[in-house]
Amino acid sequence: MENQDRGSARTSRRQFISAAGLAATAVITLVTSSTASAGPTAPNPGSRVGDPAEAQAVQRVAETLLNSGVPGLAFAIVKPDEKNRKASVTTTYHYGQADVENGVRVTPRTQFEIASETKAFTAALLAKLIARGEVGLNDLASKYSDGNPLPKGSSGEEITLRQLVTHRSGLSDDPPNLSAGCADPTQSCVDEKAKYTRDMLWEGLRAPGALEFAPGSHWLYSDFGFGLLGTLMADKIIPGQEKPPFAAAVAREITDPLGMMGTVIETNATDLAVPYYLDGTRAPLWNNTGAIAGGGGLVSTAEDMSIWAATTLGYGTNPLKPVLTSMLEQIDTQAPENPAFGMGMAWQLQPPTPNFPQRFAKKNGDSSGSNCITLLVPDSGWSITILANGGNAAMIDPAAVNLMHDLVPRRPIFGSSTGSSSGSDAGFQTGSFG
Repeated sequence: MENQDRGSARTSRRQFISAAGLAATAVITLVTSSTASAGPTAPNPGSRVGDPAEAQAVQRVAETLLNSGVPGLAFAIVKPDEKNRKASVTTTYHYGQADVENGVRVTPRTQFEIASETKAFTAALLAKLIARGEVGLNDLASKYSDGNPLPKGSSGEEITLRQLVTHRSGLSDDPPNLSAGCADPTQSCVDEKAKYTRDMLWEGLRAPGALEFAPGSHWLYSDFGFGLLGTLMADKIIPGQEKPPFAAAVAREITDPLGMMGTVIETNATDLAVPYYLDGTRAPLWNNTGAIAGGGGLVSTAEDMSIWAATTLGYGTNPLKPVLTSMLEQIDTQAPENPAFGMGMAWQLQPPTPNFPQRFAKKNGDSSGSNCITLLVPDSGWSITILANGGNAAMIDPAAVNLMHDLVPRRPIFGSSTGSSSGSDAGFQTGSFG
């Protein structure tokens, strides 16, 4: 079942922000300077703008991205309240167009495909069940698969929930039978993810090539793994459903309690930004709404993502706060050969570097025509989210890091960057979550 060649070819497809990624912020800065002559771009109505220095920094990044072909953008920034650092302040900025052909501007109601940022919500389902004592990180995933067999390594290694939530399950990035719902199963088709059923999921897990390597032996980013995790946890929460109840489980357990009314499965979106390719043509909707929706099926707004980030940083009194902050605890490394980068529950944990001497957590997402990223800096209580209906990760990720460099204090506000907690209750911890 193991296929080392495919695994080695894909391992680098989605990596952490490394020294090279951080260096890319210099490119963003230079491009910003070269496009300044295009004139200032004011944020759209409905934006909640911060102080002049912050507003100018956001504007510089927005102009760079808009001038590079991104139709519309939304930014959400969470930071400590200067008068009460246990409380947070949120600012939001909206730019450009959600629908170019019809002249619809991005507003606070605009929903963007968040693609793989969905994985953090999938991990939150797991974290909540752990907090309730209903599952354990080291449980075998097969315990929750309703008797359906899962692939094993050549020496009998079995997949655990810990491995699924940290991309160490060994499962391939996409299911080997992802196109099973298409008219021609050997070719991809529009909405192949939406047509991917629960039965196809179990078949895909039995198919040759489902497992790239023995569970736990390496790190490989896997939509397949998080799609499986989403279905397993949703079935645990809402049993007996013919279709995977991922969207209903996320709504009941996570987004409704947080008041994130704009964060829904893509087919339920009411104000969705049209996704675009870089050449300006419309891209197909991601529509990952079938049995692997836990890998990338949600859409959200800037305001909702600020609620998500603030709660994960430990602000507020919502009962979900300890669940979300626990997801920043380091429970694994990316890989034995690269131990500096840690994995929380879906969150990728970046250690301090000379370029940015604080730890931060990252989760991003990219679909055919949408891109997003959220960065959390727990020891300073800051977060930055960018949502876009165009561009690519090579543009959006460095833009967010550039903003982090410009806005977040160089020194931790809460304790030490090498410590285990912050004044906003969040922080990277090692080994304390099971």
